[in-house]
Amino acid sequence: MPEVLRVGIAGLGEAATEFLPAYAADPRVKLTEAADTRQRARERFAHDFHARTYETVEELCQSPDVDVVYVATPHELHAEHVMAAVKNR
Repeated sequence: MPEVLRVGIAGLGEAATEFLPAYAADPRVKLTEAADTRQRARERFAHDFHARTYETVEELCQSPDVDVVYVATPHELHAEHVMAAVKNR
């Protein structure tokens, strides 16, 4: 396991606003990338965390710079997004 866990966030909606501050404050975690269909959400994440963003979760899951994907998309998309993460790990 790496010393710092590189986390990609799938979905930057309301749920993400609840846990992002804790992840950002944890020295064992680096928020490296995120995916969201909303351009404004991607721009804010990129600015706040100096991280790359993608329009699709599938693109995020293909990144070699992510150790784990936190799925925070709408509930009905969880299975699809978890499978994308598993497929690319």
